[in-house]
Amino acid sequence: MRVVLLKDRWLAPVGCTCLSIAVLMDRFVIGDGIIDFLIGVLIGMSIVLNLVALYRFRKS
Repeated sequence: MRVVLLKDRWLAPVGCTCLSIAVLMDRFVIGDGIIDFLIGVLIGMSIVLNLVALYRFRKS
């Protein structure tokens, strides 16, 4: 059974949005411990979501 958290058409836009938010936070928000952690989480999510989107678009 396949669990679908995001539909395939939303993977790339959500990944790009996560990356955009992370870059803007890194540029305009004063870095603190929790902010750096959130930036890292957002960048990690964007990498995973964009790679999964590329893999699934390649198969279709």
